[in-house]
Amino acid sequence: MKKIIIFLLCICVLCTGCFASKKVEDDKEKSVVKAEKISYSKLNDIVNNYSDYVNVDVVDVREEEDFMDGHIIGAINIPLSDLSDIIIANDREIIVYADTSAKSRQAANELITLGYTNVKYITGIDNWPYDLEK
Repeated sequence: MKKIIIFLLCICVLCTGCFASKKVEDDKEKSVVKAEKISYSKLNDIVNNYSDYVNVDVVDVREEEDFMDGHIIGAINIPLSDLSDIIIANDREIIVYADTSAKSRQAANELITLGYTNVKYITGIDNWPYDLEK
């Protein structure tokens, strides 16, 4: 009888630990900040409205040569390989882009990992339908 009670207590303890562990994992997932994808038209509206643009940093993470060939108006160039060296006030909105959606998302996620919380990205500049600055 003692063995059965001990066995049942062990099962209860194990089950409680499993459920508690699952709750911690669920809470972690809820607290993860994710970058928001925005449309080309939304970014273009921001770029063309000074009062919106004054609180936003648009970051082009392509290499310098690609940046010089054409970039979104007012963007700053910080290559993806140098992104960990970025110094931008944490209260500012950062909109990041690269040549492709995958690289844009990668850059946005890296910024979030670095502690930035207001990060957005576009799907890539390759299909940008508006004027570029050279």
